Amino acid sequence: MNRGVGGAVATVLAGLVCLGAVSAAAVAPTTVAEDELPVEVLITSITPRVLSPGDDLHLRGTVHNTGTTTIAEPRVLVHLNESQFISRYSLDRWRGADPQGYLGSRVLTVDLPTPLPPAASLPFDLVVPAASVPFPSRRTSWGARGLAVQVIDGADPAGARIGVTRAFALWFPEQEVTATRISVLVPVTGPPLDPAGAWEEELESSTRPDGRLAALLAATGEHSEVTWVVDPWLVEATSAADGSAGGWGTAFADAMTDREVHLLPYTDSDLAALAHAGAADLLSLATDRAHEAASATALPDGARVALAWPADPLPDQATASLANRDRPRALVVGPGQLQPPAVLTYTPSGRTEITVSGSQVTVLVPDERLSGALVTGQVQPFDGSPLSSTPVTPAVAAQDLLAELAVITRERPADGRHMLLTVPRGWVPDPELTDAQLTAVLTAPWVRAEPVTALIGATDPEIDRGTLPTRVMVGTEVSSAALADVDDAVSEREELATMVADPDTVLGDLELERLAPTAVAWRSDPTGRAEAVAASAVVTEALRSAVLVDPEPAINLVSTSGDIPVQVTNTLDEEVSVQVGLRPGDRRLVADEMVAVVVPPGAQVTVPIPVHAVQSANIDVVVELFTPRGVLIDDGVHFTVRVRAEWEGIGTAVIGALLALALVIGLIRTIRRGRTASRAEPQAQAGPDTLSPEEEAEQEDARVEAELGAGTGPGVDAAGVRTRDDDRPRGDGHS
Repeated sequence: MNRGVGGAVATVLAGLVCLGAVSAAAVAPTTVAEDELPVEVLITSITPRVLSPGDDLHLRGTVHNTGTTTIAEPRVLVHLNESQFISRYSLDRWRGADPQGYLGSRVLTVDLPTPLPPAASLPFDLVVPAASVPFPSRRTSWGARGLAVQVIDGADPAGARIGVTRAFALWFPEQEVTATRISVLVPVTGPPLDPAGAWEEELESSTRPDGRLAALLAATGEHSEVTWVVDPWLVEATSAADGSAGGWGTAFADAMTDREVHLLPYTDSDLAALAHAGAADLLSLATDRAHEAASATALPDGARVALAWPADPLPDQATASLANRDRPRALVVGPGQLQPPAVLTYTPSGRTEITVSGSQVTVLVPDERLSGALVTGQVQPFDGSPLSSTPVTPAVAAQDLLAELAVITRERPADGRHMLLTVPRGWVPDPELTDAQLTAVLTAPWVRAEPVTALIGATDPEIDRGTLPTRVMVGTEVSSAALADVDDAVSEREELATMVADPDTVLGDLELERLAPTAVAWRSDPTGRAEAVAASAVVTEALRSAVLVDPEPAINLVSTSGDIPVQVTNTLDEEVSVQVGLRPGDRRLVADEMVAVVVPPGAQVTVPIPVHAVQSANIDVVVELFTPRGVLIDDGVHFTVRVRAEWEGIGTAVIGALLALALVIGLIRTIRRGRTASRAEPQAQAGPDTLSPEEEAEQEDARVEAELGAGTGPGVDAAGVRTRDDDRPRGDGHS
C-alpha cells in the first residue's frame, strides 16, 4: 500500500514537471535550504562511480531525523535525471536547486523497516537495477546526470518531501574520448623555524595521527600521480627526528618513490618579501641549500627548485622577476587569478604566459572550482553563494569532481586541455574524503593524470589573461629591517667566534638562521617572527658576554711606568684566546700595548697591562677585550687610575738627601774621632785608674814646675816667659 502511494506521488510530480516545469539545467536557484527539511539525507557510497550500460547502481547512506516529530513510515526514493549537463553553470543550478524542485525520474522506492524518532538515524542500502537506469546508450550521451535521494513519510497521504540530497551519477558508454589532463600540486611544508626550538614540538604535533602533516600524507601518499612541492628543511628535520616526526619522515620518504617532486627554496622562503627587501642573495642561498639537501636526504636526486610558488594569490611583477632572475621558473598563482575573458565559452588550460621585465614568464593557473573542491569537498558556485551546510561525504565529493571534469571535457570534446589543481600550504585534508576524490578522478576514463612538468612544457594556449600588478606589498611580509637585524647579529657572532679554536661549536647553523625569518609560515604569526628575529641578537650577545672583564676598584700608580692588573673570566666550556688592552681617557696616562692571553674553560686569569704615566692625575680607564683578529668583545668595564708620577722623583730626592746627610754625618764623626785619638798618648795599661784629660793636664803642669824648681826644667826669663832648655845660656866651661 505504501509503495503504491509513493509511486502515485512520484507520478503526479513527474506530470507537473512535464506540464510546466523546466529541465534540470533550468531549475531556479535555491529558495529553501535543504537543512530546513526535518530529515537529513547522506549518501555514503555510490558504486560504481562511473556507470555503464548494464551496471546496477548501488547506493548506501543514512537518514537522520533532525526534527521534533517521529517519521512513522520513512520511505526512500531514488531519482535519476535524464538531462545532460552542458555547462559548469548547469551543475551549479542542480546543486543549489530548491529542495522541493524537480529531481528526475523515480527509479526506486524502498520503505525503511522502522519508524524514525527525533534525533535518530537509519541506514539505507539500495540497488537500482540496470534496467531501471533511464540513460541512453549512445556514445554521445556520456557525462554527468542528476542523482537524488529523497525521503517521505509513507503515512502521510500527501507524500510531502521531508528530506532530500542531490548528487551526480556519471554515465559512460564504453568509448574512446579525448581526456582532460590534470595535474595536482600539493605543497609540503612544516612549521616556522625559530632559534628557541619551539618548532620541534609543533613538528611533533603535526606529524601525529591527528596532525596536519599526517593527514596530508594519508590523503595523498598512496597517489603517486600527485606532485609534491617540498620544503627540503622539513625532510632534513624529520629524517633526524625521533617519535612521530621520525616515523612520518620515513613514511614520507617511501611515498616519494616514483613521484614527481619539486623543491621549494629552503625553509619555504617568502619570494615576495625577498623581492621587496632586495634580498636576492637570500633567495640564492635558499635555492642552493635546497639542492644540497636533495643530495643529502631521501629527496629524489633530480628534484630542483623549478617552480616559484609565492605566498600571495596574485604575486607582483617584482616577485616574478626575482623568481626568474637566474633561470626560468614557472610561476604558480592562486586559484581564481588571471581569469580568462568572459566571452570564452569553455574552460581553458591552466597555463599562460606573461611578459615581466622584457622576458616571457610561464604562469600556472589553478582551476578555482576544482581546487576548492579538493580543499573543502564542495564546488564553490560561480556566483559565490555559500556552500551547503549539509555534511559532505567522500562519495558525494568524488562524484562532484567527476561531474566537473566530465563537463569540462565535453565543452570541447576534440580539444584536450590541461587543468591544474592546487591546495594551500596550511591545508588540513580529510584523508578519507580526499582519497575518494583522487581515486575517482585519477581512474575516470575522461581524465588523465600528468606531472606538472608536462603542463609547464605545454604549448601556450594564447589566451589573454591579463598581467601581474607592478608592486604589491602585504603587511605580514618580513621587513628588510628585520632581515638586516638578523644578518647583523649573525655576522657579529661570526666575528666573535674567532676567539675559540673551533668556531662552529659556538655558532650553530648561521645559514639556517638567516633563512628562518623568511619562511612563508611566519605570515600567520608576525609576532612570533619578531621574537625569532630578536632571539638572534640575544644569542650573539650571550656569546659576547661569555668572556668578561671583572670590575676593578680604583688603582694607584705612583711611578712613571708599571703594570695594571685586569681580571678576565671565561664562562665557556672551551678555552678562548683574547687580547686585553686599556684605553685611558686622558693623555697623561698611556697604555703601551695589548696583551694576548689564553683563558681556560670556566677559568679566570689576571692579565698585567703595561702603562706609563706622563703627569699626575685621576684618569678614567676603559678595559678593551678583543678577539685575536681585533674584533671588540667588550669595553663596558672602566675604573679610575690615580697617577702620581712625581712621587717617584720626590721620593728619590728625599732618599738621596737622606743618604747624603748620613754620609756627611758619618764623615764628621770619623774626623772627630781621629783628632781625639791624636791628642791622647797610648797607655801601657788601661784600667779603671786611667786619668781624665783634665787630670792629665794638671799633672803635666805639676811636673813642669817640679823640673823648674830642680833647675832641670824650662826656665822663665825676666819678662816671666817660659823658655825651653835650649834657650838658657850655655856655659863654656867658665863661671
